[in-house]
Amino acid sequence: MIKKLLLFILLVSLSSVVLAQQPEKNGITPDSVTVIKEIVASPNPFSVTTKVKFQALSVFEIEFSVKDLIGNVVYSQKYTTKVGANSIPFYRDKLDSGIYIYSIKTNNEIKSKRIVIK
Repeated sequence: MIKKLLLFILLVSLSSVVLAQQPEKNGITPDSVTVIKEIVASPNPFSVTTKVKFQALSVFEIEFSVKDLIGNVVYSQKYTTKVGANSIPFYRDKLDSGIYIYSIKTNNEIKSKRIVIK
């Protein structure tokens, strides 16, 4: 009888230790961290200009940048989003034809995609 009681106490104490070691949720879920969605450049490929469209879940500052394939920043601009649909025009200017990577950077995430200049 004493052995069963000791086993029960041991199991209860171990389960409380395991529960105490689990991380707290803090109300943060992966979806609540993501603040920009549905990013698309249209038209892509383009020859003169394209628009980068995306959805923002709140108002915040972003940095929009374009890099060549070596990683050199060829364009960078800061914008303030609005809730809902947003659009950033991008002009080719003096860039050569080729593949470039555009990025939208917030305080807690960076989303990057490819654009092609004809």
